[in-house]
Amino acid sequence: MNYLNKINKINNKLFYSTTSSSNGIKNVVINNKDYLKSLKTNEIWELIVGIEVHAQTKTKEKLFSNSLNIGSMEGFKANSRVSFVDAAFPGALPVLNDKCVEQAIKTGLSIGGTINRYSFFDRKHYFYQDLPQGYQITQLTEPIVKGGSIELELSDGRQHQIRISHIQLEQDSGKSIHDLHPTKSLVDLNRAGIGLMEIVSHADFTSSEQVGCYIQKLQHLLKHIGSSDANMQFGEMRCDVNISVHKPNTEFGTRVELKNMISAKAIVSSIDSEAIRQIDLLENQNKIQRETRGFNQETGETYHLRTKEDEVDYRFFPDPDLPPLIISSERIETIKQQLGELPQDMKKRLIKQYSLTNYDAELLIQDQSIAKFFENSIIFNQNHNQKQRDIKKILNFLLRDIFSWLNSNNIQDFNSIINENQLSIEKFTQLLDLIEQGYISSNIGKTILFQILNGSDNRSPKDLIDSQGLSQISDDSLLDQLVQQLVENHPNEVTEYHQGKQRVYKFFMGEIMKKTKGRSNPEIVNNLLKKYLDLKKK
Repeated sequence: MNYLNKINKINNKLFYSTTSSSNGIKNVVINNKDYLKSLKTNEIWELIVGIEVHAQTKTKEKLFSNSLNIGSMEGFKANSRVSFVDAAFPGALPVLNDKCVEQAIKTGLSIGGTINRYSFFDRKHYFYQDLPQGYQITQLTEPIVKGGSIELELSDGRQHQIRISHIQLEQDSGKSIHDLHPTKSLVDLNRAGIGLMEIVSHADFTSSEQVGCYIQKLQHLLKHIGSSDANMQFGEMRCDVNISVHKPNTEFGTRVELKNMISAKAIVSSIDSEAIRQIDLLENQNKIQRETRGFNQETGETYHLRTKEDEVDYRFFPDPDLPPLIISSERIETIKQQLGELPQDMKKRLIKQYSLTNYDAELLIQDQSIAKFFENSIIFNQNHNQKQRDIKKILNFLLRDIFSWLNSNNIQDFNSIINENQLSIEKFTQLLDLIEQGYISSNIGKTILFQILNGSDNRSPKDLIDSQGLSQISDDSLLDQLVQQLVENHPNEVTEYHQGKQRVYKFFMGEIMKKTKGRSNPEIVNNLLKKYLDLKKK
């Protein structure tokens, strides 16, 4: 994840989308409810959206075979992770991977859903080249999870609840590749048979912002509990979206489906684009066709794939090769106890326990390893009987400087620098204490932090500082002499300062820092500057 962009994701600002085009839409809130305003006619419309999220289960093997589940399958030779079951060889029978069941239970419990103690698998029949069985094993009649909800916090502080209809376990399909051969389509079955959790929402979304917030929150939740890696860029989490528009207090409009969205930004953009298209049609007295559409990210427009009337009857019936899935209440309770603290519970606790702002707490819980490192820094402090550190300084290093370094080095996982011993709790807290004691300035502290993160030198922070002569200069007599001489040598700047040009003060501070290579104690320099500038006041 791009750590610098996390700040933009807070309060879902990344996903807030409006358009200023003459035939566009504008998001408006009326009586605490979201609507769309047509920029062409100024008429008010209501948007209704439902989402189906397909998240691959984080398991070693596939759903019904012992083939390795390598998630994205990037970098693996085509058709190198395929068993007889995956390829639908005659006589090859499916055997349910119990770990996939566990991951679905974890997901259901984390959203407050009810685990179905008796669920079943069905066959959904359709023909496509990357579905060798001629059907998909899924759960139509009795899914493994029913109900649940996800609470959203919108950019203006409003809360919005999205109800979950159900979660069903099913097989992923293979992959069709159309651009490697001029006349043929190729099929890679590495992905075929990977376990999917299809998480189906109710049509509770009334803005694209809500959709963006939901996707981000669900993705974060799945990663947090470890049920899915949910990396959209690798196809481990994909979305189908159903959209309709209607005038307030009228019947819902005709629903249009958008298929296989693989990025949050694309999903939000596609919703806005499709809403514009539908509103434009209705305002011109045209009808909406019930159809499935795709989204072209280059043009920013949706395009026709097929009409709903063209779709085949899937001929669902129970899979005769798979017995009912029976889950004991004891197993459900055991998994519940193992879930640990969920993100929203962690956020509430961090705010209460450490007096954090909502903003800082939200940033911390975006990455469980960051939040753990933050708390371990404080615990390390308490265990060593030291006075309370400045929590704000800890947060600044974590959320600003470390995020910046991770981003500039294209590192997606904070935990990796911990595992590789680049940054330990001990080194981090030692560095904080050296700044607090005035041994180094915050700027030098940042320099040392980056040296530690780069991993080129395993010495302690103090050894790194001493070997480079970076300790802070706090010698009053030396700094007094430097400041006095600087003021004497710049009479014009002194005059400008007394004329009210405060920027000149920064000039003096900068010159002192330049002469001492950033090692001067800023508090002492600040006091001395004020003293000698005041003496020059006429």
